[in-house]
Amino acid sequence: MIAMNVTFTSSSHEINRSSSRRAGKGYSKPIIVEDGAWIGAGVIILPGITIGRGSIVAAGAVVTKDIEKNCLYAGVPARKIKVLETV
Repeated sequence: MIAMNVTFTSSSHEINRSSSRRAGKGYSKPIIVEDGAWIGAGVIILPGITIGRGSIVAAGAVVTKDIEKNCLYAGVPARKIKVLETV
């Protein structure tokens, strides 16, 4: 399940050393959403992230690191709130 206004940001730039142009060389990394995940409204997911099976990402979260399976994450940056029960 993917709610409205979710942003999958699969590309970015390296940080350039020059202060005249901080956006350096561009790159892309895949984003993987595993089965059963639920991504709430307005979530932003950065490049190279895996959203684990059966997990929930709460509305408005910014995902900067991989999401463990069967866990609830929320916040900016997203952090693990709790482990979810599995049946």
